[in-house]
Amino acid sequence: MTTLRPELNRIVDELAAASGTTHEVALDALGEAIGTLAVSYVEIDAMIDALEAKGLRVTAASDRRGEADLRTLLMAIKAFSAEFGRRPSVAELSERVPLSSEQVKHALVMARVMQR
Repeated sequence: MTTLRPELNRIVDELAAASGTTHEVALDALGEAIGTLAVSYVEIDAMIDALEAKGLRVTAASDRRGEADLRTLLMAIKAFSAEFGRRPSVAELSERVPLSSEQVKHALVMARVMQR
């Protein structure tokens, strides 16, 4: 398991406390809490793991916009990886797709949740 930076641990703890009796953390809440912090794919995955280790469930939003953003993002990741031989950063993705860095992070978190 990846060790989280202190600021990411703080976010996990705050989200856990805010979940109350539902024991759920909405994907949107995770994305909003991350905000403009520079966070890698591995760190997002580790944050979800940490939330689940606390007995919480991370839930995806039910709107179709997120799915469309995810589809756009996955195509951009494949194209970037083919061109440069590595995975792109959030900043590099947001330069290639009509999404803000926050929307890119949200879509990445959504992808991780959908894999579970």
